[in-house]
Amino acid sequence: MTLTRQARTPNPMNPFDGKTGFINNLNRIVYTFTGPAQVGIGRKEEPYVPPTDPHCPLCGRSMALHTIDRSGERTQLHCPES
Repeated sequence: MTLTRQARTPNPMNPFDGKTGFINNLNRIVYTFTGPAQVGIGRKEEPYVPPTDPHCPLCGRSMALHTIDRSGERTQLHCPES
């Protein structure tokens, strides 16, 4: 009595199917259990709308009153004199 192995049917949703190499074979097996990455919040997201008058995270005043210095190696934010 000889046992014959049936050919495996590839999963069309698995991006690692049909790729060669040990790591791709390992990823193919792991993908079977984990599935694709879970990204997003689960519903349609509204596009980002920037605030009309942003406030400084340091002093709380309007960003229009601040000076941004980008001349050096690091960008510096200078708050207005109180």
